[in-house]
Amino acid sequence: MTLPPHAPDAARRRLEERIETFIAGYEASGQQPDYFAGEYLVRALASLKAGDHATGEVRLRLAETPAEHRSPQDLATVPSGYALLSTAELRRSFERTKLGQLR
Repeated sequence: MTLPPHAPDAARRRLEERIETFIAGYEASGQQPDYFAGEYLVRALASLKAGDHATGEVRLRLAETPAEHRSPQDLATVPSGYALLSTAELRRSFERTKLGQLR
C-alpha cells in the first residue's frame, strides 16, 4: 500500500503538535520531567529530526507514561547519573528541531 504524498507532512505535524502539548504541560505546571520522560522526549525529538515519525510517536508515548505504568524493561534503557534537561532546554531543542524541518 502506498501512502498519499502528504502523509509524511501530516505525520510530522501530528508529532510536532503532540510534543508541543507535552512540553506545554510541563511549562504550565512549573514542573520538570523526570529522567524517563526527559530521555524519551529527547529520543522523540531525535526521531522527529530524522523524519522517523512513527518511532517518534512510540517514544513520545513512552515519555507520557505515568511512573506507575512504566515497564521494568523500558526503565532499564534509560541512563541516569547525568544532568536532566530543564523544560526550557527541551523547549529550545524542540524549536530548533522544528526550524530544521523547514529547511
